[in-house]
Amino acid sequence: MKPTNTHLLYGALTAVAMIIVNVLLYVTNNAFQSWAQWVGYIPFLVGIVLNAQAFSKANDGYISFGQAFSSCFKACAIITLITLVWSFAAMAIFPEMQDKAMEVARERMTTKGMSDEQIEQGIQMTQKYFKVFMVAGIVFGTMFVGAIFSLIGAATAKRKGNGMPPAGV
Repeated sequence: MKPTNTHLLYGALTAVAMIIVNVLLYVTNNAFQSWAQWVGYIPFLVGIVLNAQAFSKANDGYISFGQAFSSCFKACAIITLITLVWSFAAMAIFPEMQDKAMEVARERMTTKGMSDEQIEQGIQMTQKYFKVFMVAGIVFGTMFVGAIFSLIGAATAKRKGNGMPPAGV
């Protein structure tokens, strides 16, 4: 029996929810606050757990932990792709975003006690490779956190068996 998939729908819905939260944080000038980076993970975790539960329900609970994890991780991959596309769109919609990010980076380097020369070198390198750093951060960060959330989601999914319904069901 091939399991019914839910990762496309829940991945897309979760990505949209995360984008909405991040846009709200940005337009309220809270996006670069240290606490704000954690707020974006709330819809991520909720979406992954809801995906695991929907996957279990769609398959009458006859799923294994690995199947639930796989569904959740596939949802994370979809979230990553949508977030990546959105990030490039956001740079076009909010062109000042990169400048604000550089300003915040400069402030953080100053509070760490770095010299002016070190700060300038760091800012120049970050500006030069901003998009590369952005892509790497989104892909690796989202997939790493997504793997952890997928484990949580798979652990919360209700299971009746090892992934196969009994004969005759």
